[in-house]
Amino acid sequence: MSEPSEIQQNITEAQYAATSGTGNATITITNYYYREEARIAPADSADVADDKLPCPYRGLFHFGPGDAEYFFGRKSFIKTLFQATQTRNFIPLLGASGSGKSSVVFAGLVPKLQQESHWQFTHFRPGSDPFHALALALVTLYTTNLNETERLAQARQLANYLRDGDISLADVVAQIQQNYPSERVLVIADQFEELYTLCPDETIRRNFLDKLTTFPFERVGMVLVLTMRADFLGNALSYRPFADVLQNTDLKLWPMNREELTEVIEKPAQKLGVTFEAGLVERILDDVESEPGNLPLLEFALTELWQRRQGKELTHLAYTEIGEVQGALARHANEEYDKLSEAQRKEVRRIFIQLVRPGEGTEDTRRLATKAELGAVNWALVKQLADARLVVTSRSEEAQVETVEVVHEALIRNWGELRGWMDTDRVFRAWQERLRAGMYQWQQIENGDVTGWDESRLLRGTALAEAEEKLKQRPEDLSEGELFYIQVSVKLRDKEQRRRERVRRQTVYVYVLAGGSILILALGILIQWQNAEKRKEINNLERQLEYEIESAKEQVESAKEQARTSKIHERGRMCYQLLRDRNWKQGYGTVEEYEENKRRFDYCESEWGK
Repeated sequence: MSEPSEIQQNITEAQYAATSGTGNATITITNYYYREEARIAPADSADVADDKLPCPYRGLFHFGPGDAEYFFGRKSFIKTLFQATQTRNFIPLLGASGSGKSSVVFAGLVPKLQQESHWQFTHFRPGSDPFHALALALVTLYTTNLNETERLAQARQLANYLRDGDISLADVVAQIQQNYPSERVLVIADQFEELYTLCPDETIRRNFLDKLTTFPFERVGMVLVLTMRADFLGNALSYRPFADVLQNTDLKLWPMNREELTEVIEKPAQKLGVTFEAGLVERILDDVESEPGNLPLLEFALTELWQRRQGKELTHLAYTEIGEVQGALARHANEEYDKLSEAQRKEVRRIFIQLVRPGEGTEDTRRLATKAELGAVNWALVKQLADARLVVTSRSEEAQVETVEVVHEALIRNWGELRGWMDTDRVFRAWQERLRAGMYQWQQIENGDVTGWDESRLLRGTALAEAEEKLKQRPEDLSEGELFYIQVSVKLRDKEQRRRERVRRQTVYVYVLAGGSILILALGILIQWQNAEKRKEINNLERQLEYEIESAKEQVESAKEQARTSKIHERGRMCYQLLRDRNWKQGYGTVEEYEENKRRFDYCESEWGK
């Protein structure tokens, strides 16, 4: 990698102060991240050698308040933007990526407002926690004379109050007004698309937008200017309250015309006494004019061209060598990439795909990654990439973490190697962003600190199966936090499976017991039924037997009666015969014979009557 260039990218967090090129006033912007770089010496400085002239172009960095003297091409729009601050308090500024939105605010609007000498400036980017970002921007103005530790603690507390509605934004601004009674406040919400790319929680986004859109800026002397990429307008319009506020209020930053682009190219160099070879400006204009959003490529090409100047002249030969406007950035990136070993190239690929968020209906955007995500072992390589002006490193004092991001989204669009990596890994990176969104919802985060976990947000079902597959395929591309999220999800699933299996076994046991009980009960019922049937049968048999016995008895009695009757009849016939045949009192020869006949006659008379 090359030595650090004239443009440094060490970023600091604090109050940024710069002496405006439009005057001697010192411009202070609270909570403004900016690079530390060499000041630009005026062209008439006799002690500045030609080869030591600092570069007036900004490469892929935006122009800041201290660069106003070298910021050209937006005079007309700066006037429009300035007039808007005099009549309006909410100013959305939309433009294409690379159209110079941040530069026109920081190097155009801010210095012009500063000339009035009655403004306080503060700045934030929404990031993943917009309430905390806003609190950091306001807390220094809200509570003055804080040391750094107190500022961080107050910001955390204020963020919670704003989020929960315990303190309204109006109360905060009213206090700021009391602190600065003779000044107005300009709040700059830069790169507002981060609300959609970095904040994964829809509830937080809407809550934040509600707080901003319902705030009566006009009553408290505050102006909010937010810059946002135009391709995220659809996201903004999808939430009706915010869409209503945007209606007829936003300013569009149009592409520069040829005259404005000529100023961008020529005038910074002219202020340092440097000229272009004949026809070179027109050649550059022809290369850049037809492509909107090419200002970063133009600035980078001019920066590279400046480094190859001959004395105080910029030449056609140098312009060809750098690859012209369209190829300068890619050539530079390839040169730096080719200097790496094979092992370093593999790691650089892993680093860069983590610094790009795949677009969903929009272009890919840059993503802020932490040292923890990329791994401490790779951080030395990140520093090399920063020295090569391909990434920007920073340190958040509030969260005590080091971060890195692509120097500009122009690198994402124009470096073929990076585009190829993203095309190959787009499916994986899209899945990983969904995984991170779920992880952030699982982690109950307040002001950057994890205060708890929401078990209901863990991965389940198909999502968990997909995560396990990705874990097998690409464990080296997952951060420790993502690995932990997946592992906790797996443990919960296994725990639930064991619980379900335990419940299943218990249920089977209960069913077996219940089934046995039911079987025993059924057998008992069956036996009782069978016994009842048998008892019924026995009763029937008993009744039948009793009937048969009674019948038999009756038959016996009948038979006996018949027998008696028959015997009686027989005797009657005998008596009748006895009486019919003769007169028993006569005809007996002896007394014995007479008595026998008389006895019979008496019996017959007693049985049959006379």
